[in-house]
Amino acid sequence: IKKYIWFYNHERFQKKLNQCAPVEYRNTLVA
Repeated sequence: IKKYIWFYNHERFQKKLNQCAPVEYRNTLVA
């Protein structure tokens, strides 16, 4: 269940990041 929640949150996060610059997106993935 935790994995599913993390995946769901990650998917939602990606949609938000899609509006940001690619560099910010990369930095967020690393952080």
